[in-house]
Amino acid sequence: MRYLFVSAQLAGHLDWGGYLATATELQRRGHEATWASGEAVRRLVESAGVHFAPLAETGWRWPPPPALSRPAAMRDEEWRRLRGERALDQWLDAPRVEQAAAALTTVAAQVQPDVIVSEMFVAAAGMVAEQIGCKLVVAGWPAVAPHSTSGDELAQIARERLARLLATTGCRGVNFTTMGPPALCSPHLHLTYWTERWYTGLTLLPQTRHVGGLPLDALPPDDTLPTHEDRPWVMITLGTTFNRDPAFFIAAAHAADRLGCLPLVVLGRMSDSSSVDQWMERLPAGAVVCASVNFRRVLPYAAAAIHHGGAGTTHALARAALPQIVVPHAADQIHQAQGVVRTGVGVHLPPKEVTVERLTAALAAILPDLSPHRAQAALLQAEMAALGGVATAADWLETM
Repeated sequence: MRYLFVSAQLAGHLDWGGYLATATELQRRGHEATWASGEAVRRLVESAGVHFAPLAETGWRWPPPPALSRPAAMRDEEWRRLRGERALDQWLDAPRVEQAAAALTTVAAQVQPDVIVSEMFVAAAGMVAEQIGCKLVVAGWPAVAPHSTSGDELAQIARERLARLLATTGCRGVNFTTMGPPALCSPHLHLTYWTERWYTGLTLLPQTRHVGGLPLDALPPDDTLPTHEDRPWVMITLGTTFNRDPAFFIAAAHAADRLGCLPLVVLGRMSDSSSVDQWMERLPAGAVVCASVNFRRVLPYAAAAIHHGGAGTTHALARAALPQIVVPHAADQIHQAQGVVRTGVGVHLPPKEVTVERLTAALAAILPDLSPHRAQAALLQAEMAALGGVATAADWLETM
């Protein structure tokens, strides 16, 4: 079979717990897999052994729109709508999506896919799948039953934008939800790399399949770091996208230090040599700062993590059975935070509530060997492993 995978042009959008790895597994089984996205992720895709098809436009705006400043005379309802519009500018800007659909149509004509597989933030994938009569699979997100969003202004704005977009393209919208963000839906199959318990309390539609993930395959511990046997490692990160929040890094590092742990501050970028990173002088003595780490050389030996709730990071921590504190900063990160709370594997703190004291208290609650959070993390790891992970995702895609 021929599969066309689609993603936004950011490394995190290749993951979702096993997305790119699923394409690799299908190729290993003898299928044809092509990955369509922006040039920024070509190297990562090709290094995984998957054929890459560049898209001049994916529909995902990057860098993100500039921050808004509120005019003094603006009313609250006007400000809320303006912020809602700006939030959607990232992935549901009609001209960008139309350009992305045109670019993806060209690739689809070359690949002639039997199935289009997409992450949920590429609206063009749903449009193109409908236009060429191809089945669509959504990877990384469940199909959720419609619910009332009458009070959700962001969802209403998304519906309005989507309606205009579909009207200009002639699509009926069979591959889109009516709930607002995330926009992409599929009547055929949704794959999540989690478990049913991760979505406790949500009404999921029957086309949802949970495939979990296997325990993180450990490598020897990173020997450039102080041994974890002297001071337990606490990984602190904001990923690679929303990673410029000095207050978060400083507070989290001091919380770990207060409890006798080694703060492992992973910036997700190279440290600036300018005054931008002078805040690092406020980190506790002994804190380790690095641009990135190999999860397989760190997480199996760490004691806990304080992070942003990125899908890939959260999933890797769950596979390593690590308790975690999630401080979501944007986009889908709140959904990962909710999953962490629903399963009991950690704590959610909104960014505005982050202080050294609150992080210290939260970390003290999850760190002990016999803490309920650590026990739940081990249980979740076992539940995910039982589902089979990437191999099961490939099994489901073969049924298409």
